[in-house]
Amino acid sequence: LMVLMREEILSAVDHKHLNRDVPWLAGVIPTAENVAVAFWRRLEPCARGFEGCRLHRVRVCESRDNFADYLGPAT
Repeated sequence: LMVLMREEILSAVDHKHLNRDVPWLAGVIPTAENVAVAFWRRLEPCARGFEGCRLHRVRVCESRDNFADYLGPAT
């Protein structure tokens, strides 16, 4: 899954202006909470492609003490 993270997320957002440079974040206010949801939406379909694999959580850390967790949509 680290390869997915690198390909689907890090390569798209690293050293980028999230509102201008990342098309799939256009219109998203880039709070940690909103970015975690956007990352989930990007990663979860890819994770389903691996047999027996399920995305459990996305955590976006702004600092050591400030982070947001997203556990997927409520079912």
